Amino acid sequence: MIEGLFATEMAGVAETDLRTGKFTRVNARMCAMLGRSEAEVLTLGPADVQPPEDVAHIMPEFVRSMTEKGRWEGEVRHVLPDGEIVWARLNAIVVARDATGAPLRGVAVLLDTTEARRADAKVREQADLLRMGQAIGRIATLRRDVASGLIHADAAGRKVLALPDGDAPIRTEDWLETILPEDRDRVARRLRKAFDNNEPGVSLDYRTLCPRTGRLRYIELRARYSFGPDGKATTSIGVGIDVTERREAEQRLTHAANHDALTGLPNRALFRTRLEEALARARRGIRFALLCLDLDRFKEVNDTLGHPVGDRLLVAAAARLRAELRETDTLARLGGDEFAIIQCCLLDPQEASSLARRVINILSAPFEIDGQKIVVGVSIGIALSPEDSGEAESLLSAADMALYGAKADGRGVWRYFEPAMNRRLQERRLLELDMRRALAEGQFELFYQPIMDVETRRVKTFEALLRWRHPERGLLAPDLFIPVAEEIGLIVELGEWVLRRACADATRWPPGVGLAVNFSPVQFQSRHLVAQIAGALCDTGLSPGRLEIEITENVLIKDKEATLAILQSLKALGVRIAMDDFGTGYSSLSYLQAFPFDKVKIDRSFTCELDQSRKSNAIIKAVASMCDGLDMTVVAEGVETEGQFEALQREGCSEAQGFLFSRPVAADALPALLCALNGAPWTQAAE
Repeated sequence: MIEGLFATEMAGVAETDLRTGKFTRVNARMCAMLGRSEAEVLTLGPADVQPPEDVAHIMPEFVRSMTEKGRWEGEVRHVLPDGEIVWARLNAIVVARDATGAPLRGVAVLLDTTEARRADAKVREQADLLRMGQAIGRIATLRRDVASGLIHADAAGRKVLALPDGDAPIRTEDWLETILPEDRDRVARRLRKAFDNNEPGVSLDYRTLCPRTGRLRYIELRARYSFGPDGKATTSIGVGIDVTERREAEQRLTHAANHDALTGLPNRALFRTRLEEALARARRGIRFALLCLDLDRFKEVNDTLGHPVGDRLLVAAAARLRAELRETDTLARLGGDEFAIIQCCLLDPQEASSLARRVINILSAPFEIDGQKIVVGVSIGIALSPEDSGEAESLLSAADMALYGAKADGRGVWRYFEPAMNRRLQERRLLELDMRRALAEGQFELFYQPIMDVETRRVKTFEALLRWRHPERGLLAPDLFIPVAEEIGLIVELGEWVLRRACADATRWPPGVGLAVNFSPVQFQSRHLVAQIAGALCDTGLSPGRLEIEITENVLIKDKEATLAILQSLKALGVRIAMDDFGTGYSSLSYLQAFPFDKVKIDRSFTCELDQSRKSNAIIKAVASMCDGLDMTVVAEGVETEGQFEALQREGCSEAQGFLFSRPVAADALPALLCALNGAPWTQAAE
């Protein structure tokens, strides 16, 4: 029998001298399993081909068992010459003993279990990965007996599905009770439908509250049915997935896509959706009002206090607005300082004006931001649906036109949309188009008005004044188109044209006559302004000392530090700087202290009362005295009578400008005008 064992090729067979611990006989399969030749194997013993730690662990038990029982079985590891480990199932018996009964020889049969071990390890690894994946992905497996309605899930599955702890099966009725009432009936109907229709499987989702934390969980369930001989489902096996994190992430993304990041209010996209919903209700007879809001003086807050303060002001304004509205209304931030309100279920149009009045009151109250009191206001345009429009775009346009009307009427008010507003808006848009065409086609002209030396009554300077010779409307004054040019950004290009044309005209004047050019606050926002002025002087050859740049206080309000830096650069060019409309602003005196102006022009509102009002005379005299002490020339605007001129002489005013001397005239009329005023013929400058 033993000889037959050594002949087999299916298992390794080895005979061992149990006294010396060496192999005495091995078959070919044993040599192959150990990766050695028969001659080499016979020089070794079991302890020589096993890892040392295994020998220390196994050998005492092996010897004891062979001595007492005459046999031993177990799994062992062998180390091949290249260090690779192979596993074997070993069954050993004692085949000879000495006279005392001590074991002399043993025979062992070894089956190579390495591949089986590797397969088992792979299966275990895959099972571990599956369990890890289920834990990470929060996936549970479950089985349901359709007839009894019992659901089987392990502890991990119960945790994922937010089911009560325990080992006992869960009744379907008890499981349904864990689902939120809003979803429960839908889930039960879906299960019944799948069973009644013999569907191969079912997919559904629901919400539940975790019994351990009370937190809302979102579950997706997918199951496949097994069917009995009668074709009806008997069991279902499926997976439940906790998709709470995904749903919450989707909700955050959806919220971010539809809400303003700063204020948390609905943004323009969600506002349009709500507006379409309100319009659909309006078509069924449920009226509403659309209010477009624009904060007054918000840009000044940003420019003077910085954007972080402006942002906190917007948040505070949004909170006040939100507190004033009903839950059925929609408040949205459309961008910048623009807000919109959809006031639903309007019974009377006056409800909209009542809301507008409350909004103006709450936003006009001072805000305290970072310890500073800030006062802004709000202008509101109101459009009604369906009266003004039943379409989103036209209704928004109507509310915008009403808002524009509110701003034009002085801000801090509300206006309802009126059809006439549309006509005025169309006229304004036409004016914009005409203005762009006018610049390209050379329809703009420069007129000049003299500024006189009070002492000599001779022309000191000509102020350049822009006119537009419109092909249909005739000669237009600047107050009809300059504000529009500033709004649409055309003022920068138009202002550069004025500067260059005026400088070119001035080169043909007598050398002692200066040129005054007005500059808009918008032009001072350009980084290239100093370079533009320097380029105009260089290209035309006009001496910098003959050019005066007139600015109003509004130029300094926008960004005082940046504007002062530009003025210093212009002074370095040799250009003279004049403050226009002095006395009409809030901080004129502080600006005189901040920058050494060359000239101050007193607004015509003070000049018109000269020689009739002691107050006006006193103001002119005080300004003239102050400017004399600051080495600044004083010009009085709006001089129309000899009495006013004589008063200016008495009060110490340096220069005067007004219709008393001349209305603005075209450039080609200047030689005759200069001759008439100075009493001397025109002498062209030689720059």
